[in-house]
Amino acid sequence: MDYMHELGLDGCWNPSCGSKVYIRIVVKYVKMLIPASPLDKDSPRNLALTLLDELKNIVLRVKRARKWFLVDPLTKAFIKACMIMRMSRIKSMTLMKVIIKTIKMLRQIISKEYELFQIGIQEAWKLSELASSWGHKTAREWRNNKSYIITQALTLRWLARLFGGIIRVM
Repeated sequence: MDYMHELGLDGCWNPSCGSKVYIRIVVKYVKMLIPASPLDKDSPRNLALTLLDELKNIVLRVKRARKWFLVDPLTKAFIKACMIMRMSRIKSMTLMKVIIKTIKMLRQIISKEYELFQIGIQEAWKLSELASSWGHKTAREWRNNKSYIITQALTLRWLARLFGGIIRVM
């Protein structure tokens, strides 16, 4: 239901709308998720094929980036089941939502920004705790500031390169 909010279609979530409305909404969301999507017709068959093709592509990209070990076992099992079933049509909205969430999660794993976020969050917490102990009033807000966290990660990487690996960065 969170993708409905992202599309600004909170009011359309009504069981009386019918499945065609749901399919149109999911098609819009998939077009946003996959910009170069070859959806000519907004049919469920095209939607299923597009989703499964994107899932296959993103799995290959994760494996090529050697980040497959970061995917949790339950997600791996779900992906394997999707690949084995060879679905030609997806009728279940729940299944579509899970496939879309899986694609988003796999994209996060291979994104550089996500990697920087993981590196910088620990340093941001340490520095905000230090600054708040010195009496800085807004230092606790730094923990939730995405740009500050990424800046800390970039600084750590730069220091690691500068000192030739003496500083350990994840």
